[in-house]
Parts: sequence; structure tokens; C-alpha cells
Amino acid sequence: MRKPFTRSPWVDIAAMRRLILGAAAGLAVFLPIAAFAAHGASPLKVVETTIVDAPPGKVWAVVSDFAHADWLPGVARVEASGDDIPDQARRRLIMADGGVIDELLTKRDAERMLLGVHREGDDVKRLPATNYTALITLRPAEGGKTQVEWKARFYRGYPNNDPPPELNDDVAIAAVTGLQRAFLAALKTKVEAK
Repeated sequence: MRKPFTRSPWVDIAAMRRLILGAAAGLAVFLPIAAFAAHGASPLKVVETTIVDAPPGKVWAVVSDFAHADWLPGVARVEASGDDIPDQARRRLIMADGGVIDELLTKRDAERMLLGVHREGDDVKRLPATNYTALITLRPAEGGKTQVEWKARFYRGYPNNDPPPELNDDVAIAAVTGLQRAFLAALKTKVEAK
């Protein structure tokens, strides 16, 4: 009669080690692929600058007046609250076409002449970007002029992978670039006309 086969405990440990190492190797290959697939949209940035033919104090008086931004293109009137206090001051831009844009003042530093604004709520039909935040900074320039920098950080209009063509990164960047150039041109016109 034959003896039944019995495994040595060392064989079981070796088999378990191979099983664990194989599973770890499989995860090492799978996890980066899964992380890439779940990544979604990356943050985007646009920086536009212009020179305004006026001293920084004069430009700051317009830029920093958060409640009176009716000089922005397309804005018919502004409703504001919060007394220019960051993270409390809000403004509602009532657009000439009947649309509404709500914004929060995120930063206001008179000494460094910088102002931060965040759009609350996204309307990808109006601006094919989401989570739009801007920082406007003024610096003295030659001849008593002012350099204005309008820097925005945002995401494309479609937050997940494989966006439709009208909500992809390139469209968002082009739209925000056009918006900021229009804002800077309007600021330049407003200040230099005074």
C-alpha cells in the first residue's frame, strides 16, 4: 500500500511567497494604469499682461473696487455685498445678455496691489472652463505706467477623461485667454479715459 503524499511546511511557505509576490507584481502593473484612467482633467493656467498709461495707484483704485466692476465687458450692473473683505465679499455680475456671474473676493492686498477673484458656479456655455480663479497684480512700469498681470487657474469645461471637442483643454485655454485680454483692454480704456 502506498503512503499518502504529505507536503512539507516549507513547501507551503514557498508557495505562499510565490502567490504574494505574483499578486504584488500584478498590482504594480495595474495600479498606475487605473490611476491614469481615473485622473481626469489637469489644472490649466493662463497669464496675460498689459501696460496701462497711468500710475499704479490710479489703476488700483479701479481694480480693487470689487463692488463696481461694471467696466468689465458685457456687464450691465453689479450687485455686491461683504465690504471688500476677502472670503466674505461677493458680487453678482448682471450681464447685458441677461446672464449672471457670481464671484467671491479671495484676496485683497493694497500694499502689494493684488486682488484675487473666484467664480462661484460654472456656466460652461458662457465660459468652457470650470473652477475659474484669477489673481490680478499691479507693478510699477517705466514712465509712471503700470504693468497689470491677470493670471487665471482653472479646469477645462468637462472634468472627466475624453472630453467632447467643445469642452477640451485647448478650447478652455483659448476662451480664458480671450476673456482676460478683453478684461485688460477694458481696464486700460477705463483708467486711461479718466
